[in-house]
Amino acid sequence: MKNNSNKKYLVDYKIIKNSKIANKTYELILSGPTDWIKPGRFINLQIPNKYLKRPMSICEWDKSKLKIIYKVYGEGTKILTTIKPGNYLQCLIDLGNYYILNKTAKEQLVVGCGSGIGSVYSLLKELKNNKIKTTCILGFKTKSDVFYLDKIKKLVNKVIICTDDGSIGFKGNPIEAMKKYNLLNHYFYTCGPIGMMRNLAKATKSNGQFSLEARMGCGYGCCMGCTILTKNGPRRICKEGPVFRSEQILWEEI
Repeated sequence: MKNNSNKKYLVDYKIIKNSKIANKTYELILSGPTDWIKPGRFINLQIPNKYLKRPMSICEWDKSKLKIIYKVYGEGTKILTTIKPGNYLQCLIDLGNYYILNKTAKEQLVVGCGSGIGSVYSLLKELKNNKIKTTCILGFKTKSDVFYLDKIKKLVNKVIICTDDGSIGFKGNPIEAMKKYNLLNHYFYTCGPIGMMRNLAKATKSNGQFSLEARMGCGYGCCMGCTILTKNGPRRICKEGPVFRSEQILWEEI
């Protein structure tokens, strides 16, 4: 994976929109510099009255705005839902590496679960722009959690929705769907809960790229708090990641 800049910046981004789009799921649009963004990179948001910034994947962007999808998991993200448009958030930008397109595999697979769908959404746009045939598996707990379905259908050849309770789409998890629809041999990209990605790594017969999520102290590699052990030695998710090639990861160490 590539990271072309060692510069890090603190920038105040203006909130343009902060609205609920599904169960405990919000779309946040910020105005500010976007020339550093590539699919898979992330931004660190300073939430009022919280010491540590929150790392969040960037879903979409244009020349002046970026979009983030976040879920309410704890007190910090709950506070974030209350901040109105017009206010500013201090952000640490130019963070992380990014997905690298495989230009040789004719049919490719993208697997996103929950807020991890935000990470792979911009990747889906890039795959479409490169005319790569893509199947996308979206994993949710239940129907009320579903978002961006119509938008993603426009970007891929096939969408498979999975829900734990079967309230919409395939009843089961993305790994079970991969087995059912014979997708275990596809080159893949994925982001979501660590358990899902670990099971995907065990089941797949192909290579791919994992975007790992982690609690981060600093977000730019100084504190070493998000370090994992890989086949190439210790690597920081915020600096050498968050995107890692499947052959790099030692899942038994995570």
